[in-house]
Amino acid sequence: MSKIKYFTKDTLILANNVAVATKRNRSLYEDKLEMLPEGVRFPVGFTMPHNDCEMRLQITVASDAFGKDMGRIWLDVPFDTYNALPECEVPE
Repeated sequence: MSKIKYFTKDTLILANNVAVATKRNRSLYEDKLEMLPEGVRFPVGFTMPHNDCEMRLQITVASDAFGKDMGRIWLDVPFDTYNALPECEVPE
């Protein structure tokens, strides 16, 4: 088993609010986030340190809220935010 970090709708909205307020390079349309379903885990599929002060994350949303071809979105978050994300185990 391996572990992956994930967002809930609420934590994704909160992290995006920080990204917008701090003018990070990757943030999301706030009205689109409101359209995401409740009770779903949105896994972080790819991470990389960016600008030595944040993590750039690829998040799987698989929702028509971002358009039919927009199953993955990008968000820049502080290292502390990334480290605080919950994890779940998934089969390898």
